[in-house]
Amino acid sequence: MTESELKLLKASIDLVIVLETKDGEHLAQILFVFDEGETPDLFYLEVEPGPEGVWVQKGASGHSLLLSEIVSVRRLGAV
Repeated sequence: MTESELKLLKASIDLVIVLETKDGEHLAQILFVFDEGETPDLFYLEVEPGPEGVWVQKGASGHSLLLSEIVSVRRLGAV
């Protein structure tokens, strides 16, 4: 993840973005980004498109992910 992608991530609290990790791509609603200390990470909800353009949470809980596991971050719809 580049420095500009980290800035995008921090600016995307409560928004849905595309997170590319070592395990693939995820539509993620970002809840919190913690980029300090020994284990910088983020918390997000994995979502999917629902009826009438509303995002619907997948699963019953949120996710925690180390920033080092993120390959790239992009706005939804960006190439």
